[in-house]
Amino acid sequence: MSDLHYFPRYSSKENTVTNNTLQLISRIYEHSVDRASEFLGNLVDTDIPLGCEFQQQTRTSESVPDGSIIQRSFKILIESKLGSGVSTEQLMGHAEAFDDEEVKVLLFLSKEKPNEKRIESIKEDLKKTSPDILFSCNTYDEICDILEDFFSPHETTMRRIADDYISYCSDIDLTNESKYLMRVVPCSVSYDLNGKYGIYYHPSDRGYRKHSYIGIYTQKCIHYIWEIDSVFDVTYDGNELKKVFIDGRDTDDYDQKLIGIIEQAEEDLGHDLYRSHRFFCGKKVHNTNFRKVSKYGIQGARYMNLNDVLDEYGDTSQIAEKLKSETWE
Repeated sequence: MSDLHYFPRYSSKENTVTNNTLQLISRIYEHSVDRASEFLGNLVDTDIPLGCEFQQQTRTSESVPDGSIIQRSFKILIESKLGSGVSTEQLMGHAEAFDDEEVKVLLFLSKEKPNEKRIESIKEDLKKTSPDILFSCNTYDEICDILEDFFSPHETTMRRIADDYISYCSDIDLTNESKYLMRVVPCSVSYDLNGKYGIYYHPSDRGYRKHSYIGIYTQKCIHYIWEIDSVFDVTYDGNELKKVFIDGRDTDDYDQKLIGIIEQAEEDLGHDLYRSHRFFCGKKVHNTNFRKVSKYGIQGARYMNLNDVLDEYGDTSQIAEKLKSETWE
């Protein structure tokens, strides 16, 4: 069964990227005006008032009505680039497309952010003619970072939409962080099995962001980590193992481990992994003790950029050792 996508993958052209990003914001707005305001505020790092304003007995030029409901007007313009090149002239032209909206947002999205000096220069140029425009340069990585934990587990439809946008950005290589990303996956009953085989599994149709490391989490702690070597979709009928290569190294080195974890997961946990599951395999599993110190556990996968956690590190064994003396929230 093919995956259901909210965001089409048929093209990686800039106009498709723009349309998909607009579709994302539109979906969030339809879901909740307040959530859309919060999402945009996170992007441009300031409050973005959207929606209706309710007032009581506000004097007009002629009278004092008992109440009023005022709809704020807003316009969001997006310029998407697949690289980092940015044209001030082009952005100034976009600024002229705004009218008398109360909220004006101009987003420049790119795979790599221009340097801070360039960004400040653009902001200064815009201020001269359009001081009321909220301008922000963002990468697709930053959008994905915001989306990771933006929706609560009970917001199931929006969680799927967010996951698919993250997966879309990964599928067409809009994100650059993957080689530094560790995917932290909650494995309450299977964590020992995952650690034993150095394999994490989930349904093949589940979306995810491209990453290089797996962190096996339970009881507010990451216990095992490994660098992903091979990713396969697997079918096993009890005799013959069939693999579809997804990413990493195409090899038969993991065949016996794949059979082992499939059979043991059924025997010990009642998990049926014989079909429609994806397996993330690592050459070597490393024990660690990377503790979550904030309140409550995690409900779903988290992504951590190791550059934000550790000042410096080498191979996976060094990462595992250094994480033992670190904590996270």
